[in-house]
Amino acid sequence: MKRRIANRYGVPSVVSVSGWGLSVKIIFLSILSVLFSAVCFAGDIEPVFEALKSSAVNYEPDGAVCEQVARLRLQEDYPDKDFLLATGIEYSTGGQTLGELDLVVINRTTQKVVLVMEVKCWKNYGQALDKAKAQRDRFTWNLTKYPHQIRFTTYSDLHLRPEQFEGNATVFRSLSHAGGIRHGFDMELGFTLSELRDLRMKLLKCQAWGGCPRPE
Repeated sequence: MKRRIANRYGVPSVVSVSGWGLSVKIIFLSILSVLFSAVCFAGDIEPVFEALKSSAVNYEPDGAVCEQVARLRLQEDYPDKDFLLATGIEYSTGGQTLGELDLVVINRTTQKVVLVMEVKCWKNYGQALDKAKAQRDRFTWNLTKYPHQIRFTTYSDLHLRPEQFEGNATVFRSLSHAGGIRHGFDMELGFTLSELRDLRMKLLKCQAWGGCPRPE
C-alpha cells in the first residue's frame, strides 16, 4: 500500500507500507500526513520563495511560477548531477511557433529526453487537463510529421534536437496544483492555486524592488 506525504517544498511524495502491523502503520502515517500537510498547506511559501528568488525568471506569465515550482519538485527525483531540467521550451519548423513544452528532463549521460511534463495550474482542472493533453498530442504529431525540421528555442544555453526524443524512452506526464490527481493529472504540487498566486506576487514584487534579479 502507498501513501502520499509532502516533502520539504510541500509537494507530495510516496511511501510504501507493507508487512505485519499494517493497520497501526496506516493509522500512524495518516496522522503524520495530516499534521504535515496542515503545515504545508498553511501558506508557508517561504522555502520555495528562497529557492526561486535568484532564478531571474520572468514571472509575469501566470504559468511561470507553477513551472518553476514543478522544476523544484522534480529535482527531488532527478538530481542535477545526472539530469538537466529545463522549462518553457518553444518549438517550430523554422517559422511560426507551433507549441511549447512546459518542462523537460534530460539524461546527462545519454542526452535523451526522459520526461516531458505538461504543467497546468488553472482554476478549472478539466480545461487544464484538456490543454495539457492537447499540447502533448500537438508535439508528438509535429515531431512525427517533421522529424528533421523541428527546431527548439530555449531561454538558456540548452540546445535540443528532435532525435533526443526517442519513442518509449520519453515519458509524457501532466502536473497541476493541489487537488489535480483526483481530476486526472499524473502529479500535483502541495500548494493551492491561491498559494501559488501569492508566491508569484512575492517574486514579482521582489524583482520590482530590486531585491531579486530581474529577467534579462
